Amino acid sequence: NPPPTRARALSLSLSVGCSYDHLSQTLLKVIIERPADANQFFEEISAAVRTEATKTVPPPADEGAEEAVSASKAAQLKWVDTQAAMFVESTEEAPEVTFPDLYREAAMWKWAGIGFGDDENYRLYLALKALAVSKETGVRFWGKIITRGGDYYVAETKSNDEDFAEIDANAMEGAMGPNKYTYFVTKGTGEAWTQLPHVTSKQIVVARQVKRFLTGDLTAPVCSYPPFPGGTEANLLRAQIAQITADCVLSLKGLVQADEDSEEKNVVPVEEEEQAVDGELGELSTWVHAEIDIMPHGRCQALPEKDEDEEGGDDEPAVEYPDPKEPCGEIGEDVVEESGKQLWILRTCPGGAGVGPKSAVYAKSMKWPGAIAVAVGKKVTNVYVGFGLAAAAKPQTYSPPMPAKINPEWGFPVEEEEEPQLLTEEADVTVAPPKEEEEEDE
Repeated sequence: NPPPTRARALSLSLSVGCSYDHLSQTLLKVIIERPADANQFFEEISAAVRTEATKTVPPPADEGAEEAVSASKAAQLKWVDTQAAMFVESTEEAPEVTFPDLYREAAMWKWAGIGFGDDENYRLYLALKALAVSKETGVRFWGKIITRGGDYYVAETKSNDEDFAEIDANAMEGAMGPNKYTYFVTKGTGEAWTQLPHVTSKQIVVARQVKRFLTGDLTAPVCSYPPFPGGTEANLLRAQIAQITADCVLSLKGLVQADEDSEEKNVVPVEEEEQAVDGELGELSTWVHAEIDIMPHGRCQALPEKDEDEEGGDDEPAVEYPDPKEPCGEIGEDVVEESGKQLWILRTCPGGAGVGPKSAVYAKSMKWPGAIAVAVGKKVTNVYVGFGLAAAAKPQTYSPPMPAKINPEWGFPVEEEEEPQLLTEEADVTVAPPKEEEEEDE
């Protein structure tokens, strides 16, 4: 027979050593326990020794890990309790209110790349329904604002004229302006909805000059330059929502029209029997704005005329503001002033070879990233999911301000009708020392 290789010899020595150790442990167990019939039950004793040798000792308990697990379970149970309340069917008669068909709208949003998941959609549907029932008014899902400390779900309802009965019309515009809708936010489905305050014209003007990521705390102060009126994140959030609503809520030509019966500019839907889309969905000229544009001074309508008897009315200089845009303007007219670049792009889904008569078309805003409008036939839905920040028309880089001019050297003040006095050095004066008188001889 050929001599065993080195590896085979090593494996044989290991097996022999293991067998010897096992046999030693078995005999030691027989000597210590002294069973009555050791020879008859030797195989059982050997199997028991082998089982004890293969047992693994559990690691010592980690108290910190147990506390972390218990805290995680407590958070999960708390979340389950908040969600469970929405699934309880109410026995009271619910008022007749409208709330969004979120499943159909969510299916349309998917074509534009926006989705929350089927489970979250259903919980969000229940939360919006509960809000509509509690406020006894129609609710629309506005969108989602992403923040640094938890996102805001935003719901939209119609404002009441009673809320603006005692407001200053010069400082805040009523239901025919940016406060046409009232907004509610929540940090998660199942949690309470918080109503946002109404927005003023100054807040909109300053919000356009500020770029700030939201913190997720409505009471957080807004530190900015120029100083933001209102001072809290709730006011800034409301100002951003007003701008996005005015710029990005779209409809189709033939579904909405300007209100000719009202003295103020407004957009109203066309009668359902007369609704007909005027144009192809894939053309920019078919899409129109469904809300009134906000002018540079933060208003949708012209300022109210001041009374002659009002104090200080004649002393203040008149300020000319640009005329507001006409209602139902085409989105094809929205361009960057300097470059002429379009602020909206259209996409057909499915596109290419999959285009059909029932294909969805969505409009995507380039000014407010995250704002989309999707249309299928006469059905149009709008939603926003983003940070609440507008994209700059051109890349902006920070350049520090130049230092101030160096102050001139100090000099004597100049008097009127006199030549300036200059500092001149006087000439040196040399004086001969006095001669000493000679003493007279005595």
